[in-house]
Amino acid sequence: MAHPIAHAVALVDEALTCARVADPGLLSEDEQRDVLLRLSQQVDQLESLRLRVIGVVGAAGGVAESDGARSAASWLTARVRTGFGPARAAEKLAEAITDRWQRVGAGLEDGSVNLPQARVIVRALESLVVDPLPGEEVPVEVLAAAEAHLVAQTAVFDPGQLERLGAKILEVVAPATCEEHERRLLERAERRANAATRLTFRRRGDGATDVAARIPDHVAARLKTYLEAWTAPRQDDSTRCGAATPFGGFAQRDPATGVRLPQERLRGQAFCAFLEAADPTRMPVHGGGATRVVVTMTLEELRSGAGVGTVLSNGDDLTTMSAGQVRRLACQSGIVPAVLGGDSVPVDLGRSTRFFTPGQRLAKTLTHRVCAAEGCTVPSTWCEGHHGRDPWGAGAGSDLADLMFLCSWHHQRAHDPGYRTKTLPNGDVRFTRRT
Repeated sequence: MAHPIAHAVALVDEALTCARVADPGLLSEDEQRDVLLRLSQQVDQLESLRLRVIGVVGAAGGVAESDGARSAASWLTARVRTGFGPARAAEKLAEAITDRWQRVGAGLEDGSVNLPQARVIVRALESLVVDPLPGEEVPVEVLAAAEAHLVAQTAVFDPGQLERLGAKILEVVAPATCEEHERRLLERAERRANAATRLTFRRRGDGATDVAARIPDHVAARLKTYLEAWTAPRQDDSTRCGAATPFGGFAQRDPATGVRLPQERLRGQAFCAFLEAADPTRMPVHGGGATRVVVTMTLEELRSGAGVGTVLSNGDDLTTMSAGQVRRLACQSGIVPAVLGGDSVPVDLGRSTRFFTPGQRLAKTLTHRVCAAEGCTVPSTWCEGHHGRDPWGAGAGSDLADLMFLCSWHHQRAHDPGYRTKTLPNGDVRFTRRT
């Protein structure tokens, strides 16, 4: 005689075969409501049963061991082809609700707890018991009370709300000791976050680099705050015309198509602008001298805009870019232009008059408080210094009369050959896309 679980699985197969040929569009409204709710509950109950079986498969003497698999997750991955990550997550959840949080497992079985809720509750409870230092263990009775309270709240709260409640569960079930325990948890989390901090660069080969980072939460929050200063949307529709925001940001829509730009792209642009705005005088000494990025190209290429430049950073890291991009960067201090003669000998390494001085910027701010682009309201303190008359590569100087404030967005337009620029009688600059 078949095991009850095997028999139940056979009945599920039979029922699904029967339902497969039926048209759900023929369900009445009452049936639609009832069927969808019951199916949702049954899916979680079936997952609960699957987790119980996973626990048996991975146990000593189970099928995984018999078939030479390292774990139930490995055994399952080789047969259902859903990837190791989901299988391992299921295996860990099965272990948790079997060995430690049986009340959560019972809720899954009877349908009172759904799978997303169970995952959130287990994660919150596990955070209370993972790697405690001697004397810092949460009492068993407090853990039991926390589990019981969270399971009871599944009738009221969704997973997001349960997650917030789980983060503060000790305040509910053990208010007398929660503050000290929370302090220890935070200190431990900070130590782990610092140990896990990483930043990697991988060139894609298409002119872009993938940057992957893992940083502490407080650092990420700080970076996000800085970037939002550029990406915060305006309260009116001027960004539709390509103007930067009054907070130093970017247009929320593509000026050519009017399509709203995704937040990921805006944050990427803001990150680039943030790095360009970094004060090079505050960078640590690198290789015996101040940190600088050196851009090399011939004088003829810089003037004509037909060539490419090479960016040298960290002594040996080479990157190429267009002449237009070089000219834009050359307006910024901290970028040292190494202009080469015909024999590739440097003829200029950023002479002292090359960059606008802080005094010149201050003097200009007294009369020009915002970006010079027509209609743009980015404060001048957020703007980049642009050679408003002749470009430096054409032999222009860096006198006060040459200085023009442009926000990052419009500075890129000023060096973009796809745009025309026209100086208006009031000194503003109008940008028009070439057709």
